[in-house]
Amino acid sequence: MLARGNPVMAKANKVMDIFYLDEQERRRYEAAWEYESDRLSMISESEQKGLERGKSLGLAEGSHQKALETARLMLQHDYPVAEICLMTGLSPAEVETL
Repeated sequence: MLARGNPVMAKANKVMDIFYLDEQERRRYEAAWEYESDRLSMISESEQKGLERGKSLGLAEGSHQKALETARLMLQHDYPVAEICLMTGLSPAEVETL
């Protein structure tokens, strides 16, 4: 059976090719494989950290927006600025700009 049509055979042939490398070629192959493996691992880790950071920033931004909306409603109902700050966590300057 030809390796071309069968992915399992193609992979087996590739493994066999590596098996028949001389010692120096095998070391080069293993070094390249390790480098590529490390590179892909770093990329994956960086992507995961970026996603986590983006999610965290998005949640913080959404939370701040909700606090601003709550402060606006409280101002409309004549709550004192100090009480709005206490309830929302916003600074007096943030509340006064609303």
